[in-house]
Amino acid sequence: MRRMVFVPILIMIAILAIAGGAFYWFYNGYINYQTDDAQVTGHILSVSSPQPGQLTTLSVKLGDKVTAGQTIGTITAVAPTTGSGTPAAGGAKSSNIDITSPIDGTIVQLPAVQGQTVTPGVALAQVADLTNLTITAYVDEGAINNVKVNQDVDVTIDAFSGTTYKGHVQNIVSATASSFSLLPSSDNASGNFTKVSQRIPVVISLNSTGNDNVVPGMSAEVTIHVH
Repeated sequence: MRRMVFVPILIMIAILAIAGGAFYWFYNGYINYQTDDAQVTGHILSVSSPQPGQLTTLSVKLGDKVTAGQTIGTITAVAPTTGSGTPAAGGAKSSNIDITSPIDGTIVQLPAVQGQTVTPGVALAQVADLTNLTITAYVDEGAINNVKVNQDVDVTIDAFSGTTYKGHVQNIVSATASSFSLLPSSDNASGNFTKVSQRIPVVISLNSTGNDNVVPGMSAEVTIHVH
């Protein structure tokens, strides 16, 4: 008899649990947009020599903090020569050129080696502003209409999974992610065209990263509070 009483109760509990789970899933999907297609981004600038020459000094190392205008190396410029290899008549003499950091930041790449020959445009160092990091998340085009500038965002970064960072939507890029790809995602002229859902990059400002060593390129998950 007791078994006959318990069975309907258990069935009712199971139905209520399923209904509650379904309600939470729909409600959470209504008030939030979640995606793990996101990563930490920031300003990374390359430093190069304006002239060919030799890198005679290199005064920084990987991880060093630098300020805007700080000298990080010196190039001894190569004097113009004639076809015979001698200095050209009236040519400029060799001169030293200071290579400086364009921003306050941290040296995150240092491919140059003191003493090497350098050419214009080739990166000697890369400087990143790690105090002004953002998150770039890719939002499905079907949901982008619900995303607005200044909406609150919760961010988790895979490397610090126990921490939730606060932020807000800073900018919605006016182009799909595929627009920046070097290779087209589809050929519209082909008879085998398949429609593919596009993604819109959304830039999210972080209020703070605390003392965590967050760097550009780290994977992240975001929850945008859309309602």
